[in-house]
Amino acid sequence: MEDNIEISNLIWKSEYNIGNLKIDQEHQKLFSIARQTLSVVKLKNDNKEIGKIKELITELFIYVGSHFSNEEKYMQEVKYPEIKRHKILHKNILDMLTKLISELNNMELKDIEKSLYNFIEEYFIKHIILEDKKISLWNCSLEDLKHHSAWKEIYSVNNSIIDKEHKQLFDIAQEAFIPVEGKDKTKKIKAILTDLYDYMKIHFAHEEKFMSEINYPKLDEHKKLHKEIILKINEFVKQLPTMEINDFEKQLAKIIDISLIQHIIKEDKKIIIWEKANPPKK
Repeated sequence: MEDNIEISNLIWKSEYNIGNLKIDQEHQKLFSIARQTLSVVKLKNDNKEIGKIKELITELFIYVGSHFSNEEKYMQEVKYPEIKRHKILHKNILDMLTKLISELNNMELKDIEKSLYNFIEEYFIKHIILEDKKISLWNCSLEDLKHHSAWKEIYSVNNSIIDKEHKQLFDIAQEAFIPVEGKDKTKKIKAILTDLYDYMKIHFAHEEKFMSEINYPKLDEHKKLHKEIILKINEFVKQLPTMEINDFEKQLAKIIDISLIQHIIKEDKKIIIWEKANPPKK
């Protein structure tokens, strides 16, 4: 994590919405509390203020617990199949906050700031993007999935070459939601997955070459994420023979959301931000 922690980075984005008004409002409230807490930590220059910081982090802990309870109730209502695993993730997050609270008295303010930012960035935002979105996709109609899986300008990373290739990936995936009858549908699915898989590998190779050219410091980390996405698609292909068509479309939408949309929002944008902040020396 970078030493220069910017509160301005911790803002709610429309891309984080999961489509349930109550849950989305609670997520926004959590962002608000987290930002307030980090603001207090950054302003304090005296460890005597640990009490106030502990109070705010405790408030965050209580609200997180309340939110998780509401979210788990919602998962039960929609019969979300991964609820048990999701509850374990919730417990891990609460355990992490409990540990942070218990260690506050023995931590320097700079360490508190880093730990809190790390929690928000890696465990809170990441949880919403990678896990809570799955609930929304599970409860979507096929028409909503098609709309959800379309390219939107907010996904632009402001690099014409990368954006063009991202759009092409979305275009290929969108073909899966065009109605086709009978045996032709199975044939179409295989063709689309092949095209998506092949073009994704080409795009990843181009992106990795670009990262290498600009000396992007997180190249190895990003390449690892690319490999994980390719593995997910491989696993998806293996499950095809036993998968119902409707399940296929929902699973494909999940792959598009996590492997394309959220990867672009969470990771690819970091490349361009870094490039702009580190122009080549003349």
